[in-house]
Amino acid sequence: MNMKKLIIFLSLIIIFQSCENPDNTINFILDNVEQGAVLRTISTSGDYNYYDQSNSVFTATIEEHDKENGSLMENVEVFLSVDGGKEVLFKTLLPGDFTTGPSGLPRTTFEVGLTDVDNLVGFIGGSTVKIRLKLNLNNGKSYSDDSVTGTMTGSYFKSPYAYNKIVNCFVTDGSAVPGVYTISMQDSYGDGWQDSRVKLTLDGEVYYFAMPSPYTSGVEINKTLEEYSGDDNAGSSKITIPTSASTMKWEWMVGRYPEETSYTISYTKLDGSRAQNCFNEADGPGGEKTLSVCQ
Repeated sequence: MNMKKLIIFLSLIIIFQSCENPDNTINFILDNVEQGAVLRTISTSGDYNYYDQSNSVFTATIEEHDKENGSLMENVEVFLSVDGGKEVLFKTLLPGDFTTGPSGLPRTTFEVGLTDVDNLVGFIGGSTVKIRLKLNLNNGKSYSDDSVTGTMTGSYFKSPYAYNKIVNCFVTDGSAVPGVYTISMQDSYGDGWQDSRVKLTLDGEVYYFAMPSPYTSGVEINKTLEEYSGDDNAGSSKITIPTSASTMKWEWMVGRYPEETSYTISYTKLDGSRAQNCFNEADGPGGEKTLSVCQ
């Protein structure tokens, strides 16, 4: 038995010893390594951000296992689809794109940029991008996400053959996103907020949102607050950010008894569509907050 097969064998023993029911994962792996092949996920990294598309890149390193130590591999096809829509072929990885990894088996790293997704299938903020792999062998057999059981995706091989990436909408560059923002606020003690506030700086102008304090100590701060609808337990404020706005900055200012406070910032477009929660926090630390606002 050569070293590469020994590594595979030892890995299978480890999995076998950790499984209570050997008829699940271990039998699937044995069947596929001896008769076909398995793609192992070594690592993944990268997120998609609607507002930073040029720097949004998903990266995955995969390793191919078969009984001939990679000689059975014909290619690996990478497909893209969005929100369950039509699937398109993104690229085909050939044996020459793989190098011999630490275990003596073929490895490669591939990337899928959000701009690639846009060019091929399109997306909107909040979309789910599915990146599906299909391993084709030179004996005519093929394996993909419909070939594996749930237990295979979380074991040593980590072979889901598919990766789902949400297109987040984190406003990281300070750009103002036009729409209607509702700040929903709660106080667990039921006596409003004592000095804590949500602060919005919009094109240099400052707005404060908070549950008004019922105490005389809060009179002056209450005068600085935007219109509030509710009581000492819960309520909300709204602000409309117009299309003419350029920059926005959201912050949390910690006052007294912050452990009683919580709030959610929700959003709709100016026409009322695309309703969503874009930030929520309870007893949070002070400072700037990054909202996820999908248009």
